[in-house]
Amino acid sequence: MLHMGFLASLGLFEGIQLDTTKGTISHEKTKGPVKGAVARVETSGDIGKRVTATRLLAVGIFAFAAKKKTGRVYLTVEGDGFDIMVEIAAKKESDARQFATKINDAAKK
Repeated sequence: MLHMGFLASLGLFEGIQLDTTKGTISHEKTKGPVKGAVARVETSGDIGKRVTATRLLAVGIFAFAAKKKTGRVYLTVEGDGFDIMVEIAAKKESDARQFATKINDAAKK
C-alpha cells in the first residue's frame, strides 16, 4: 500500500514525473534535479523565436533551419544537465500551465 505522503509528492503530466520527495523530475530516459529547473508552456511561435538547448537536443543542428509547426503547444523544462520538451494538445494548455507552476514552485525549494 502506498503512503499518502508519497502520493502527494508525485506529480505526473503527459509523461513528465515530478517527485518532490526525491527532488527529481523525469521524462522517459531523462532525469535531473528539480531544484533550479524552469518550466514553461510555449507555443511553436515562442520556441521559434529562440533556439534553446532543448530544441538543439530535440533536432540537433537542424534546429536552426527546422520548419516550425504552427499552432503547437509545448511544455518545456530546462534544468541542470537536462532538458525536456513535450508537445501537448492545445486543449490541455491550462493543465500544462498548472503543472509548470508546480514544477517552478518545487524548483525554488
